[in-house]
Amino acid sequence: MAELKSLVTNDMQRKDLVLLFSRTFALILTSWALAEVSYLPERLFTLTHHISQGSVLARYDYWSSYHLVVASFLVVRVFGLLLAARLFWKCGPRIQALFSPQQRDEQV
Repeated sequence: MAELKSLVTNDMQRKDLVLLFSRTFALILTSWALAEVSYLPERLFTLTHHISQGSVLARYDYWSSYHLVVASFLVVRVFGLLLAARLFWKCGPRIQALFSPQQRDEQV
């Protein structure tokens, strides 16, 4: 009976530690996303500047396209970080398996 109680206690401690680590990682990802958002005004300002400087006669403007790609990937990166933070905050079964893989010896 004592073995079963210690096994349940160890399992609960492991789940609590995984949840704590997962939520800590989610907060780190969220702060990283907020840091990335701080670059957005600069990227959008540069993009609008190069778009306004474009010529009607030029079919292709390298700098406008370049800054559009940079700004777009910044937005995608922020959304990706926030999505990953949400997944880690929920700490579902896949995240628990990622941080705490089951040992074969424990199952036997």
